[in-house]
Amino acid sequence: GRTADCRSRREMQLPEGRREAAGRAMLAREAALSDAERAEMLGAALGVIGDPDMRAVFAPGGRAEAAIIGKAPELADDVVINGRADRLVINAEGVWVIDYKTDQPAPAGLDGVAESYVAQMAAYWAVLREAFPGRAVTAALCWTDGPKLMRLPEEMLLEALKRARSEV
Repeated sequence: GRTADCRSRREMQLPEGRREAAGRAMLAREAALSDAERAEMLGAALGVIGDPDMRAVFAPGGRAEAAIIGKAPELADDVVINGRADRLVINAEGVWVIDYKTDQPAPAGLDGVAESYVAQMAAYWAVLREAFPGRAVTAALCWTDGPKLMRLPEEMLLEALKRARSEV
């Protein structure tokens, strides 16, 4: 059986022409936000979902807030991952696990990514590789400041897992 549970809540797919109005309506219900905060949030969200480089993130087969639960050989024997990825895409091309990050400014390169972010994504990546053998699994961070999608290389993920094992 599979070692990952990839359930998520149901998503609503909106045609591109209705996204801005829907975003404005949703943000209008948040009384604690200022008009400037609403505009910034809406701009970031529309920027991310409208960016051509983000197509993989919003491809068919995608789920928002997907639970990732399981074990993997790269993890310590007694470690079970129980997390929630912002986005999980499973399709014929492979598996993508993506987490949105709002850091401003977004790091220019991989060397600027916080170690905790890499460790989190490495754990998800390891569990998903175990759950979907033979499929390519890609871990990425989606920086809303930009927006930009930053793939985390396998070597970086394996190194993070090795560091985590040595700390146990």
